[in-house]
Amino acid sequence: MRILFFNVSTVEKNIIDEWADTQLIAVKTLPVSIDYDNIDLTRDFDAVIFYPGKSFQTDEKLYARLAENGMKQISVKSTGYDNINFEFAEKYHLTITNVPDYSPESVSHFTVMSVLMLLRNLPRYLDSPETTQRKEFMGRELTEVTVGIYGAGRLGSLVAKMLKFMGARVMMNSRSLKPELIESGIEFVDFKQLLVESDVLSIHVPLNKQTFHKFDFDNLNLMKQNAILINTARGEIVDTSALITHLQQGKFQGLALDALEDEDTKGFATNPYYQSLHKFENVLLTPHIAYFTKAAVRDIAITALENARDIVIEGKSENTVVQLEVSNEFY
Repeated sequence: MRILFFNVSTVEKNIIDEWADTQLIAVKTLPVSIDYDNIDLTRDFDAVIFYPGKSFQTDEKLYARLAENGMKQISVKSTGYDNINFEFAEKYHLTITNVPDYSPESVSHFTVMSVLMLLRNLPRYLDSPETTQRKEFMGRELTEVTVGIYGAGRLGSLVAKMLKFMGARVMMNSRSLKPELIESGIEFVDFKQLLVESDVLSIHVPLNKQTFHKFDFDNLNLMKQNAILINTARGEIVDTSALITHLQQGKFQGLALDALEDEDTKGFATNPYYQSLHKFENVLLTPHIAYFTKAAVRDIAITALENARDIVIEGKSENTVVQLEVSNEFY
């Protein structure tokens, strides 16, 4: 059996090579993304692993080429699979797998860190230390604020439990109630109440038709004037143009954005949204690294490899993606 693994970083390569040696499976790694120039390399392999770019949403020919080259599956090397076109995948009999479980502490700890940094106005102090006065911005403590969590999947639930334990009032909005969270004193509310009452609001849902631009101008307008918004999920969940308009009008104590619209196609520093948001001293911007820890990277790489192996050898995987708009794992 031979596996072709695209989008491989230097950190991942050592993990992949070790797995290949122990499993006695040949794995070829490439540091580049899959595209028309290299997609025919898959012809010599039994399985393929990659992170699908936006072209996989609309370009049927990519799926056709994979099928022509003998692929039976696509192992997505991430939790999110919003760039997969399920109609095309089904048409060309391609089984899709993802990585639903990897170190939830990675994103959760990053989120809590962001909450604390913004409550204490650290981005303002770090951005202009030479002009900012020592006591110019007074912070707030967790015990003083209400934190809203949008999405009660693994990540959202873990963030909620940590912040509740640290003394915050925590509210959540999701499609289903979680009795174990309710028992711990976490409140489940409707989306409007979440927007209106949250001092801090953190997003933990997948991107789909229901969540695309969920935080549009009107919904952002419902939030408190000095609210804090954190997005470690997908950039398109927030209408960034509307968000910038609100910032220009003086809304928000702070923002922590680890995901931006169009980050896959335009990069990070060259992204126009980044260029606009970077001008605001109360905005903390990071290039989609909330998950990026040694434990998480290892979990993602190995699970993606095992998914590919299981589909080819056994014809099934426990991480086969069901064609649903929303997965309860996240939401």
